[in-house]
Amino acid sequence: MRSLRPAIASLFVLALALTGAAQQQTTQQKEQTTQETAKTGTTPVGFATGTKCTKTGTYKAENKFIRVIIVVAEGEEFPPFVDGEKTTWYVLTPATKGSFDAVKVSADLN
Repeated sequence: MRSLRPAIASLFVLALALTGAAQQQTTQQKEQTTQETAKTGTTPVGFATGTKCTKTGTYKAENKFIRVIIVVAEGEEFPPFVDGEKTTWYVLTPATKGSFDAVKVSADLN
């Protein structure tokens, strides 16, 4: 039984080394993806709590329970989330396709 302990310990160290290498590779892939999406502009740019707003507009932040939509004026600081935690605010872009048709309804005085 004692002869197995060094072997098990060696396997454990090997497993940790492999796991660390895999995590490092995953981190490098994420960084590369982030850099590529920043170049193409397909990922929306977020503004952290406390940063100054660069353009007046409508912004959203969300967690797994709630989505908050606010209007922030240029020069104002982005506030913390409703729970007081720091968050990232994203520009809420208007829909490019869509329409609204007004409907006239007669008044019912009954």
